[in-house]
Amino acid sequence: MKSRRLLLINPWIADFAAFDLWAKSLGLLYVGKFLIEYGYEIDLIDLLDRAKWGEKKNSNSSNGKGKYRKTIIPKPLLLSSVPRRYGIYGASKEQFLEELSNTEVPDAILVTSQMTYWYPGIKETVKVIREVYPEKPIILGGIYATLYTDHAKKEISPDYLIAGYGEKKILILLDSLFKIERDYTYIPDFDDSGTLPWELYSELYSVPIMTSRGCPFRCTYCATRILNSHFIQRDPENVIKEIAKVHGRFGVKNFAFYDDALFANRDRHIIPVLEGVIDSGINVNFHTPNGLFAKEIDKYLAELMKRAGFKTVRLSLESIVPEWQQSSSGKVSRENFLTAVKNLAAAGFNRSDIEVYLIMGLPGQTYNQVKESIKFVADKGTVSRLASFSPIPGTIEWERAKEMGYVYDDMDPILTNNTLYPCRSRNFPVEKFVELRQLSNRLNENVKRE
Repeated sequence: MKSRRLLLINPWIADFAAFDLWAKSLGLLYVGKFLIEYGYEIDLIDLLDRAKWGEKKNSNSSNGKGKYRKTIIPKPLLLSSVPRRYGIYGASKEQFLEELSNTEVPDAILVTSQMTYWYPGIKETVKVIREVYPEKPIILGGIYATLYTDHAKKEISPDYLIAGYGEKKILILLDSLFKIERDYTYIPDFDDSGTLPWELYSELYSVPIMTSRGCPFRCTYCATRILNSHFIQRDPENVIKEIAKVHGRFGVKNFAFYDDALFANRDRHIIPVLEGVIDSGINVNFHTPNGLFAKEIDKYLAELMKRAGFKTVRLSLESIVPEWQQSSSGKVSRENFLTAVKNLAAAGFNRSDIEVYLIMGLPGQTYNQVKESIKFVADKGTVSRLASFSPIPGTIEWERAKEMGYVYDDMDPILTNNTLYPCRSRNFPVEKFVELRQLSNRLNENVKRE
């Protein structure tokens, strides 16, 4: 049989700052799992795998989260005025080259992409691949490739680019490259069941997990609806089996839910999942790097979360200003938030361990609106986590930002980096954003001391 060996690569991040919140490239792993099912052999190089690239102590001591190694590189010309050091995050180039030399020669290489303004890291990754394998086809997919298809074709110059869900599309493409014929009639677009190929990692301190794709809400600043047109939840029993299998086989104790809407349809979804985990007697920790829907956290769900092993709880609030709460499709209100915090505290969570996402930098948002939201969160004994807004093409906030002159359609995605505060203005300059971060940090310290 002709060789059908593929190399999957999770590329470098290029940015001013980056922090690992239990992350792995789930999209790439789902593609790998799918292709294995249809006869392809898979190797993986994850340039962001901190455990592999000499950061085991950092990974283990923090339950799988921590800082990436940063290699300083010259700033792109468009970012030359930013008074911060720019870098590549993850493995060194020498480590990457050594890993390529120790990996069986692939027949094709699949590279994923994540944040749009990280694309210089993808560009550097592909440059190294071309040095080693100039004749091998490179296929690019992922978030940046989907949202900025033309830009990605120009800047990265892959041999092929897949936008949107990649599993079946890549299978058809690879089959055509390897001259394989099969009937695609009954092959699904993707398959979220079962367990991802975690054996591709030499060590695992934590594992991200997704129990759904997409989101039922239409937040004005979010691209989930563009990337996932339908909201699909997995069978709770399948999720329970996945957690138990990964825990039992790899000894993983820390799991991070990466759903955009983990608590949607809670009585048919997350509640059966947590009840099943508890009934199985699995001793694990759960983390929620994405914000949870406070509206759904009643006393029973709060108690389940505590019993199941939730350690990192992050709630979505965005703002206490009603107009901005409506921007999040009305999925949260001040009253919802207060009730959720009360229920979590009654279930045994310390208020100072409850983290709350607030968004700042939306077009038209004011300094005082963000300031009052930060103070409100602190007054309730909880910790604020400021999320700086990054405009995304195709969203309502992109159109609003365009009308106000902050962005334009052929704008280089590197200029949407949230470090730049793309919607800064004369009345809300960068210095004011820095003040808000300092205020948040100061109040958070006070909360944790009390």
